[in-house]
Amino acid sequence: MDITRTLPEECIAKIISGTSPRDACRLSLVSRAFGAAATSNLVWERFLPPDYQEIISSSSSSSASLNMLTKKNLYFHLCDNPILIGNSNNMSFQIDKLSGKKCLMLAARELSIAWGSGDTPQYWDWTSSTQSPVLPKSRFSEVAHLRSVCWLEIKGRIETKILSPKTKYGAYFIYSMVDGCYGFQIPVKVSIRLENEVEGGDATNAYLNPRIWSGTHDRQQSNEELLQINRQDGRLPIKREDMWMEIEIGEFFNGSQVDDHGVVEMCLKEVQVLNWKSGLVVHGIELRPKEES
Repeated sequence: MDITRTLPEECIAKIISGTSPRDACRLSLVSRAFGAAATSNLVWERFLPPDYQEIISSSSSSSASLNMLTKKNLYFHLCDNPILIGNSNNMSFQIDKLSGKKCLMLAARELSIAWGSGDTPQYWDWTSSTQSPVLPKSRFSEVAHLRSVCWLEIKGRIETKILSPKTKYGAYFIYSMVDGCYGFQIPVKVSIRLENEVEGGDATNAYLNPRIWSGTHDRQQSNEELLQINRQDGRLPIKREDMWMEIEIGEFFNGSQVDDHGVVEMCLKEVQVLNWKSGLVVHGIELRPKEES
């Protein structure tokens, strides 16, 4: 029996809304009736975060133009086009394409950077990446450029209630390295913890500079060689589609919003060797859902 002949479109849409964005796209190819139901606002509003209207309204982007989109078009627009939110536009919001869950990024200005308040430009300088011919394009107005420090410490904090509940999140440090950078041949320490934890999260080695030179021939080792060398010793960065580098700080599970109103703290530091460092450009820290293993 063809259920599309007996069930109204609204009923089919309600059934599809209980699946996933990927399944809805697949089901839209089954038949004309499924295609109409699977692209309906009823389905795609269910896939959007419950507070998406509030988030869009707080954005500096044109909320009026976004609200004119169908819910399906809005969903995919927010997947591919982060919008700036917050009082100072120091946070961005987008949607994970597979799950519909929230991805948030804290701008460098939203982080706590030792000696990086702007009062000591000999240590950290604040600049617009749009004015630099060598830096990738930033979604924020400013990035932090490390001039010279020996004490490197960068921290970020975010309230768990603004993230998607019942979700495993990864936190990633987003950055770049300019020519002439130095001091990053040794690893930094990255860690993540809930603010109310008595003990901090375990610190892990992370190598920010993928260019490790070997021997006397100044041969730059490939990513494959680096993975073999440092697989057990620490984390390595990868290059993103937007041309920034990212390295994982850690992961955590965000529980029910009803029960949990905590704060997650993320930290990257090198305060032991205290060698002089220069050439790091901080874009921010991104939090996005991780697939359950």
